[in-house]
This record gives sequence, structure tokens and C-alpha cells, in this order.
Amino acid sequence: MRILTPLRRVVVLASLGLLAAGCAGNPNLNPAIDRYKALPRICDLVSPTTAGRLIGESYTTDTFSVETTGYCAWTYRDLGSEGAHPLERRLSLHVSLHRSSDTRSGSDGALEELDRLSEDSPNNFERVLGVGEYAVRSKTPKGVDYIIVVGNLNLKMEFSGRDVDAAGSMARIPRDQAVERAHVLAREIAASTAQS
Repeated sequence: MRILTPLRRVVVLASLGLLAAGCAGNPNLNPAIDRYKALPRICDLVSPTTAGRLIGESYTTDTFSVETTGYCAWTYRDLGSEGAHPLERRLSLHVSLHRSSDTRSGSDGALEELDRLSEDSPNNFERVLGVGEYAVRSKTPKGVDYIIVVGNLNLKMEFSGRDVDAAGSMARIPRDQAVERAHVLAREIAASTAQS
């Protein structure tokens, strides 16, 4: 009969505990409890009313999605009228679905993607409160970018625009207007995602 020394007893008990934990599984790493099982209908995350008001009444949409990633782009172009007017407004939204694995939850995956995207960008991101569960924003030379996390979804939003001034020259959308419109769009996207 083999007698366990106190050190061996601790090692054996710890091993049995790890084995039991492994068999039981960590409930936070269970794909079945991920908030989102599939991508939302991305183009439905912005209402037609909001899109018409902030992007342009006769906007077009372009969309594509596969199992865990997809995008929608709303584009308005005014090429027919003369004089000073908004020439273009564009909103694009890329959504990634993160599923839990043995090492991290889907929500952690969405936050990790936010970190990676913001660190890889040449632009500086700042934390924004009141948008999704976690969000950062960057004012870029072209417009405004947001990265938003809702549950196990990562949503990367870009809003930009060009205007034609009275002299007929093209210029970027005014910064204050871009920031204000992007914030309204980001809040609606996050709220619509949370409700889907």
C-alpha cells in the first residue's frame, strides 16, 4: 500500500481539482451563453429616418456578411445640383461576432479586437461614455471613427463626408458636424444592437 506524503497529497488533490474544473467547464467560456449567437442585420442598426437625416435622403446601402463578420455601408452623393451643397456622406459599419473558446469569452474577444484595432490605427482613440458597453472614438482627417463593444460583438464605425463650397471646391465635412453626427449614429447603432 502506497502512502502519500503531505506534498504529494496536495499535488494529487490539486490535480483532481483541475481535472474536475476542466470537466465541469468554466461557464463563462461556454459559447452557449454568448449573448449573440449570430450577426445582427447590420443595415437595420440605423433606422431609415436617422440615415435620411444624417447621411442624406437618397442614400444607397451596400451589405455583405458571412458567418462571423459583415458590413453595411450607407452612401449619399449629390452630383446633380449646382452651388454649395453636401456632395457626399458615407457611413460604414463592420461587425465581428466573437464566440467563446476554451481560453476566453466572446465578450473578451470583442474587447481584445477593440484594443488591437485602436492600437494598430495611426489615429488616436479616446474613451467615449454612454455608447455600448465600451467604446472609443478617433477624429480622423477624413471624419470620425468609433469602435464599439456590445456583448460579444465588435462594431467598427466610420463616418465621413465631403462638401462642395460656394466656389465649387471640395472640402471635408466640417469637423464639428462630423463629430456630432457620428456620435448620434454610434449611439443608435449601439442601442439597436443591444435590442437585437
